[in-house]
Amino acid sequence: MGPRQHVTWALATALFIGLITAIAKATGQAYVLFPELGALAWVIFTDPKGPWATSPRLLMLTPFLTALLGVAITRSLPYGPLALGLDVVGCLLIIRGLRSPIVPAISAGVLPLALGIHDWAYPVSILVGTGGLALLSQWRARRLAPAPTTSSPNEEGSATALDRIESSFAMTPTVPLRRWAGALAVFLALGLVFVKIWDSPLVLFPPLLVIAYDMLALPHHSPWLGRGGAMMVVGTGAAWAGYGLVAAFGVVPWAACLAVLITLGLLRLAHLTCPPCLGLALLPFVVTHPNGAYPWQALTGMACLVAVVSTTEAWFPRAGA
Repeated sequence: MGPRQHVTWALATALFIGLITAIAKATGQAYVLFPELGALAWVIFTDPKGPWATSPRLLMLTPFLTALLGVAITRSLPYGPLALGLDVVGCLLIIRGLRSPIVPAISAGVLPLALGIHDWAYPVSILVGTGGLALLSQWRARRLAPAPTTSSPNEEGSATALDRIESSFAMTPTVPLRRWAGALAVFLALGLVFVKIWDSPLVLFPPLLVIAYDMLALPHHSPWLGRGGAMMVVGTGAAWAGYGLVAAFGVVPWAACLAVLITLGLLRLAHLTCPPCLGLALLPFVVTHPNGAYPWQALTGMACLVAVVSTTEAWFPRAGA
């Protein structure tokens, strides 16, 4: 993607998130600003022919159903191995059952556990953002004819990376179940140890589960596999940006816009395609009382994931890796 296109769609994504933040404040429904909405918006805006943009019904239905599951589990069980395991497995079964490419819906299902959300209004709230994205993607598909352009190598590389993200999420895992499920279980167990140490579920922040599924179950298609160091640097920077803006200015639309722009700028500088990092920047906008430990908690969770992925890749080499 060329610099001009990047700036255009970065501004579009930021303005969309700013609008959603304004709606959340006006309605008093904080979770209208579903943190994974930033990643969904960015990919849909930059890849209008991709599976996310061309699946408007699943874009709305998948996070709604996983959010219902997350609230039901949160109301029934305390945060811990059983609740988290049931939540993650349930989300994956919903996604697989719907044959949905919207794997960021895992984040919608885990968020109630992470933040202690018991309100049944939460699943309805996230429909505002996903519904808005679905309408925008359909409007763009019908009204805007693609202009013929000559793609530069950078544009082709970016499009390929985004296509790999979306397409891989719709695929059957590319490694045996016992390998990726076992590694995911080890990661969750290790993460829960640090949840206990930090006394915060944000060590396993919801977008991290999306990243983990992609790296462990779909390693042949993961654009951020092998970029663990860059992911941790950018993710931590995004977390600091989001926390700093909320701490300094509160939950206001322009601060959410700026958090998106800073994160996309960091991703660009690092030459990294990892849209879930936007969720790290937006999470402080829905946490009741974010504090300065949050970026370090997020870094801890990412470090746990990178350690588990690296160990898995070393112990169980993939064919063609």
